[in-house]
This record gives sequence, structure tokens and C-alpha cells, in this order.
Amino acid sequence: MAGPVSNADVDTAMLDKRDIQTLMYCIRVAETAGVWQPGSPVRTPNDLECKLAELLHEIEATSVRDIRAAA
Repeated sequence: MAGPVSNADVDTAMLDKRDIQTLMYCIRVAETAGVWQPGSPVRTPNDLECKLAELLHEIEATSVRDIRAAA
């Protein structure tokens, strides 16, 4: 009988391109609607969008490398 499965046992990507785009959209909506809860200076909407944009760039670069390697 198999034991419980932990997150460490599952091989899944943390975020994909669509997840990051959705998060960026949510940040913009919250900021525009005036419901952004200001916290520490690190958590400004612009800083979060920049970090997400970096992740999106990394994912896209990896996808291009994978496509080229398969060709």
C-alpha cells in the first residue's frame, strides 16, 4: 500500500506562463481599484510586476531553448 504523497514527491512546474500573466493582471486590477494593501516597501505593485516579468522572461527563454533542442 502506498504512503501519503507529499508535494516533494510530485514533479510539477511551480508557475507557468499563464499563471504569471494572471498574477500580473490581478496586481494591476487591485492597484487600479484602490484595494492594494500597502505593506513593506518590497511589496509594491511595481516591484512585484517586475519580479513576475523576470520569471516570465525565464520561462519563455527556456521554452525557446527546448523547442530549438527538439528541432
